[in-house]
Amino acid sequence: MLSMIIGVLGKGGSGKTTVSTQLALALHERSSRLLAVDADHNMDFAFNLTGGEIPSSMRFISGSLPAMREHVGLPADAGYADALLSGSTARFRLSPPDPVTHLYATSVRDGMLLMAAGPQTDDVLYGKSCSHSLTTPLKVYLPLLDLASGETVVVDEKAGADGVSTGIVTGIDVAVIVCEAAVHSVKTARQIADLLKFYDTPYLFVVNKAQSESDVSYVTDMLGEQPIAALSFADDIRRHPFDASATLSVQIESVIERCRTAARNDRLERSVRKFTRNKEYQGQ
Repeated sequence: MLSMIIGVLGKGGSGKTTVSTQLALALHERSSRLLAVDADHNMDFAFNLTGGEIPSSMRFISGSLPAMREHVGLPADAGYADALLSGSTARFRLSPPDPVTHLYATSVRDGMLLMAAGPQTDDVLYGKSCSHSLTTPLKVYLPLLDLASGETVVVDEKAGADGVSTGIVTGIDVAVIVCEAAVHSVKTARQIADLLKFYDTPYLFVVNKAQSESDVSYVTDMLGEQPIAALSFADDIRRHPFDASATLSVQIESVIERCRTAARNDRLERSVRKFTRNKEYQGQ
């Protein structure tokens, strides 16, 4: 059965969250359990999947590092990278949920869990830390997440290339880069792809809001690579983003199948290599 972590990236306004939502809804139909991860503090992904009613009881993963350290068996003053470099055999699981997943993944539909980085915190607003800190726990959680057969994860990343440079993408099995037929959107998609190569993470391009064959040709020529799918402009989800789009259903299923082919479940090894490389660079 299907089992993978998909990360969705792209320039702001490209329709990244729309694609994340449609992938999550389609995968929810075929998965035994789906985890949706909103890594963008705008929280549009969480908004979509909860019908605009994000539960007030949600615990945001921006505050989950202490619980993760405890689960992995690290002292309170240990760096988050030590969770991967220590060789700990502790893992996170969706079912049955480990203590961290139990606390920070909220059930929003039958068989669908939601995690969210959360909005800006006081530490960010008052300059004690940057907004990247809100998603730092994902650098630990995703590589150490053991998925059972039929369990899937969709991560809606921060907009732009900035989300990739934080290094969360070593914790996904395949990235979907969303772009539209606009020069800045394609430029950002190319930047994202170059960073994903640096992190050795597989990726696929998807053209969004395509209105003609010339849109697809333009993106293909600008990228120098063939997108795996062209998603039509879907007017039915502009004001109703909470439901699966009939306009996009066939294309979304095609994207899922291509993701399944391209996904590479070596995220723990890639993440260990990244943190080892970081440690060596910082020690120079």
